[in-house]
Amino acid sequence: MKLKTIDIRDKICPMTTVHVRLALDKSSRGEVLEIMLRGEETRRNVEILLGTLGQQSDCQPLDESATVDYRVTLVKS
Repeated sequence: MKLKTIDIRDKICPMTTVHVRLALDKSSRGEVLEIMLRGEETRRNVEILLGTLGQQSDCQPLDESATVDYRVTLVKS
């Protein structure tokens, strides 16, 4: 499977979801997307977007010391 990483940690809402949507639209079915993001609001908005689009994702802190950075991983369906 091909892995595509999208780093939106330097973006602010609502542009974060725009970048995720564009990346998802350009991805092929079965492609793995890894989205790096910052902040609870961004995490919630991205998860809502993915759920609305029927995508199942997994969200984890980027590392154990990270309190605001997350990694959302999904396989495009």
